[in-house]
Amino acid sequence: MTAGTAEVDQAARGLAARAAEVAVCLDFDGTLSPVVDEPQAARPLQGVVELLAPLAERYAAVAIVSGRPAPYLAEHVAASGVRYLGLYGLQEVYAEQVRVDPRLEEARPRVAAAEEALRDSPAVRDSGAWLEDKVYSVAVHTRRVPDRDRWADPIDRTARQVAEEHGLEIVPGKLVWELRPEVRGDKGDAVRRVAAESGARVVVVVGDDLGDLPAFAAVTRLVSEGHEGLRVAVRSEEAPPDLLGAADLVVDGPDGVLEFLRRLAADHGPVVEA
Repeated sequence: MTAGTAEVDQAARGLAARAAEVAVCLDFDGTLSPVVDEPQAARPLQGVVELLAPLAERYAAVAIVSGRPAPYLAEHVAASGVRYLGLYGLQEVYAEQVRVDPRLEEARPRVAAAEEALRDSPAVRDSGAWLEDKVYSVAVHTRRVPDRDRWADPIDRTARQVAEEHGLEIVPGKLVWELRPEVRGDKGDAVRRVAAESGARVVVVVGDDLGDLPAFAAVTRLVSEGHEGLRVAVRSEEAPPDLLGAADLVVDGPDGVLEFLRRLAADHGPVVEA
């Protein structure tokens, strides 16, 4: 069930009152950005970016945690003081400094070879699926494929075969298969790092997809270790039931996230308009 205005307001006011202790970790696609047919065209919902720098000034941390490359996030969600943890936390841009797990650099030739194999495969070529080059991983998107049901199985088989041949793993999402090096790292690891490095006592995670389940699990674990946490799921027609079921709060789409952020930015007074 989607949270009502009063429930969102109550949660946000409680967090705002303890802003210096709170780390806010936000997904990008489907959370800050509406889902679009062309993934490279995704942009934050109007009004979101303007709120992030003021939030980063007040809160212990504001981080964008995404499967996207960190430089992409830093470019399209540019706001002072925000941390950008891309590739599920294995790459980070913060204060114009870039941090990359060295194991990703080692695997770049295998990722490039996998991308070439996918591009030449009949399933990808004939379906019209779009390949996203993330440098350290490659993703096959079928959102713009006209007959997705017909192509889902052939693309799945192809992606898994190519991943096995090149020593990569598959990270599934909504209408996407991502092939990446088998380097341990997920959004849960990223959330725990943000919490530890910021000294936050309260951790908020907002997300909409399967990749956000590890981040939700990280909040659960942090709570068991003495922190406080809030798991916010973003409802859409494609939102995984497991994610919605694990949430403490459910908001409707990126518009609901924008409203939540506005209330986080409010200083116990009128809602801040971006």
